[in-house]
Amino acid sequence: MPANSDITIYKQIYPIQCPTLVQLGYCSVINIRPDGECETQPSSDELATAAEQTNLAYVYLPYDCDRLSRQTIEAFAKHYHALPKPIMLFCGTGNRAKLLYQSALMQGLL
Repeated sequence: MPANSDITIYKQIYPIQCPTLVQLGYCSVINIRPDGECETQPSSDELATAAEQTNLAYVYLPYDCDRLSRQTIEAFAKHYHALPKPIMLFCGTGNRAKLLYQSALMQGLL
């Protein structure tokens, strides 16, 4: 679900998808899904390695729905402004990613 031309909000991505993301024009990935939420999810380390191998900038900023703090929102906004665009922002289903993006937008940080 595209939010704007600089960022796409999506569900879980996998290391094997990193080359495709590059082909689609993405420059950065922000992973907000905490490691170990389900057995089939790749670890942040696996995603970081795949991103590095394909020259994608990678940020790991995990949070769960009950712990969205002002600090997390500000950290996301800082990464959003600093990373090369476009950015793929993802979590398990995309819902947390959407909440994080909207929270930063509503607080005037983006």
